[in-house]
Amino acid sequence: MPKPFLWLLLFGLSLTANRAFSQTTSPLFTFGLMTDVQYCDCENAGTRHYRSSLRKLTEAVQTFNQQNVDFVVHLGDFIDHDVSSFDTLNALIKPLKSPLYQVLGNHDFSVKQEEIKKVPDILRLKNRYYTFARKQWRFIVLDGNDLSVYGQVNNSKSHQAATQKLVDLKARNAPNAQVWNGGLGEKQTRWLKKELDLAAKRNEKVLILCHFPLVPEKDQHTLWNDQEIRTLLENYPNVLAYLNGHVHVSSHLTHKGIHYVTFRGMVEQEDNGFAIVEIYPDYVKINGYAAETNRILKKDAGK
Repeated sequence: MPKPFLWLLLFGLSLTANRAFSQTTSPLFTFGLMTDVQYCDCENAGTRHYRSSLRKLTEAVQTFNQQNVDFVVHLGDFIDHDVSSFDTLNALIKPLKSPLYQVLGNHDFSVKQEEIKKVPDILRLKNRYYTFARKQWRFIVLDGNDLSVYGQVNNSKSHQAATQKLVDLKARNAPNAQVWNGGLGEKQTRWLKKELDLAAKRNEKVLILCHFPLVPEKDQHTLWNDQEIRTLLENYPNVLAYLNGHVHVSSHLTHKGIHYVTFRGMVEQEDNGFAIVEIYPDYVKINGYAAETNRILKKDAGK
């Protein structure tokens, strides 16, 4: 074989290999992720640096725009309290070039009684829990305040049911029997199972988004009905991960093949903390910025 032809052949094989490699190493899509901005015009309280959240949120929005993410998720507690805090934050996220998906947190309802029902509208949410899909990945957004003593008006049946649930949990000395926690009501739980069934039928991989964690067991921050929801999710092999905020400390646990990832609260200290998440056909890569941690989530981990 003449040498010039051999070099051309090798060059062509190299291009083909490089093209195949780039296809397998490029993400299907990316999204920005942050949680617990928890802003208020208040003095620092312990590790919570409330006013610094304005600077950190601005930095995150700029980074998400520079990296051209497909969308952004905030995992709850956009404010600490006071409905006017939403106005300040909504002005800061206005330059964001990609869609923002909000998850409801407990502090988002730290407003006056007559303002509670307005919170989803202020956060531009049509529904308190919802779902969306991209390229064979299903995102299921849960409302962990559905069953809570603060997320519904005081004279509602939901508030009465939540009050009784909290009494029952305290009677059992449950560590998560805290007024700042909540749970999923029966209607939402049925909806969740329906969405999981649909995702399985469509061969979609699933990421669950919620403000409250489900693990570790016997922790004071988890959903009130943590065991029930965890057991439900673990019946579906296509559920890769459950992503949450609320605790303010970054952590990663696995249980029966599902990754449970808690993200760092942006309100903590002066260091920022957020992430850009890369979605691949079979795994998820979390690129942490500043104080947030890098992680890779694969389905076979934790089994």
